[in-house]
Amino acid sequence: MTLPKALLCVLDEHPSAQPPEEAALRAVGFAAATVPWRQTSAQRGWMRLLPILDDPAVQAWVFCGASTDFTPAVLNRMAMLTLALRRPSPPLTACLLTGDGPEPELPHWLGDVRVFRRDKNFAARLMAARLKSRPLPPRPFHLAAHLDPLIGQWLEAGPTEGAQWPGFMAGTLGAEVTAFGVGPRGILPRKCTLERPLRGIRGDWGGREFSACAARNLIGADNACFLRVEGEPEAIFIAPYPEEDGLETRNQSAAYLELA
Repeated sequence: MTLPKALLCVLDEHPSAQPPEEAALRAVGFAAATVPWRQTSAQRGWMRLLPILDDPAVQAWVFCGASTDFTPAVLNRMAMLTLALRRPSPPLTACLLTGDGPEPELPHWLGDVRVFRRDKNFAARLMAARLKSRPLPPRPFHLAAHLDPLIGQWLEAGPTEGAQWPGFMAGTLGAEVTAFGVGPRGILPRKCTLERPLRGIRGDWGGREFSACAARNLIGADNACFLRVEGEPEAIFIAPYPEEDGLETRNQSAAYLELA
């Protein structure tokens, strides 16, 4: 019988060679492996975890650290890796807090993320909970991520099933949109023809600066817009092409999602 796998990401600055949390996971029947998060996340190394997490045999993904270790950057990369998964349902994600402090604030669309305070029973509770893992909640629009240490991080966005966009403006808060294109869903386009493209759009969204792009391309069920982003995107939005409305109206009619 094949054991369910668990990936443990240790957030401590100086993790031990054999974390007790890994031993606890193994004791209840997981085939567990540990990743020192800080060393792994340097130079886009965190993106290399995607093939591991996309394996359906990985049924638990655990972040372990103090409350202060769950920084916006850590939560953002957790969200981006979740968006990049292609498996039908994600592994059960958990945050194991090793001390006092507030629980991390996680976006609703990440679904059922378990938060444990350090105790000797967390691994057994996680083993039982994995059998009740559910698909992620629906999002207000189609959204996925493409992560590659060589070409960076891309967000793929499009309308929900049955809808079409006769042009779009797409942008992020907290990150820079450095390139964009349009193409079939599921794969980054190598080349495309953009209709009336607009680059380098900037503005204010609820007191936060956004970076965006726009084009008149029709987007429907089979294609999407792709944004290359530098930094840690806090949110992504899709709105009508800028010529159709004023900025205030676009903010009201936009589809918007907090990423972390």
